[in-house]
Amino acid sequence: MTKQRSRRFFYISILVLISLVCTFLFLYSSFFYIDKITVVGTDKVSESEVLKLSEIKKGTNIFKVNNRLSARAVAIHPMIKSAQVTRHLPREIKISVVEREMWAVMPYDDIFLVLDPEGICIDKEVNMPRGDYCLITVDKPAELVNLGYAVASEGVRMISEVCQLLPEEEQDLISEYHFNSEKQEIIIYTLKGTEIKFGNLDRMEEKTEMIKQVYQMEKELEEDGTGVLEYVDLRFSGQPVLRIK
Repeated sequence: MTKQRSRRFFYISILVLISLVCTFLFLYSSFFYIDKITVVGTDKVSESEVLKLSEIKKGTNIFKVNNRLSARAVAIHPMIKSAQVTRHLPREIKISVVEREMWAVMPYDDIFLVLDPEGICIDKEVNMPRGDYCLITVDKPAELVNLGYAVASEGVRMISEVCQLLPEEEQDLISEYHFNSEKQEIIIYTLKGTEIKFGNLDRMEEKTEMIKQVYQMEKELEEDGTGVLEYVDLRFSGQPVLRIK
């Protein structure tokens, strides 16, 4: 009885081993050689750039592709925020890309840096880009800025949070956002030249609501001809401090 069990175990083991070998040979056979690579989500980045970065080529066995490493390689591109590589058996690879969106412009020496909402530099322009973008200035610009690197990320993050609370029509009345890195404070300049000392992100909703009142004051002073609003200080609780000239 023991011998019969031993033989049965031996034969089963041989069958399992043969099955595993056959499965392995099948999985790495030409049946799974990639013959189609699809790239989706690109607009500004060319498909050829994505393919080159991924290093995925037709004729490669689909199971030899490391999805995570290939996706990371694609995301190195300064214009790409994230990437995902997925297998579609038996022979197709799909690369899904999310590009970074232009959100703000920052003067830098004699050029303009194009930034996304995370402060990542995605382009450099000689002339001021056309479009409805935030204009951001900083007191201490970086000495060297490369594509794909963050620029004044803390300031951009703070300004982005302020913008999210401002309706679009109110954002259109702002000419510039300035970030003071030493004080970690924001100064907002309106199209009419009023300086709004916004400060840090404390009392966000209260201060963004007060910005509406600043626009109303500008309008009333202009209509009455009684002066020009020079600045409004919202940094402290209570009634804002203002100056009219």
